Amino acid sequence: MEQEYQTTEISESLVEEIKDALRHKQYGSVEIYIEGGRVVQITERTIKKTLSNDRQPRNNYQTWVRVKR
Repeated sequence: MEQEYQTTEISESLVEEIKDALRHKQYGSVEIYIEGGRVVQITERTIKKTLSNDRQPRNNYQTWVRVKR
């Protein structure tokens, strides 16, 4: 995110950032962090639950963060 995004005026470029984060997601989450009316971070998480060798559930996850400071 190179541009400052406000929550009071949602720009087309912010919508595109969110759409890009959602694109090709089949499971997981997209989190949007807001501070002082500004979008400061969009985090993408993909979590896959698998069984470990002892047959106990284990979470494998990947996280991608886009930060605007």
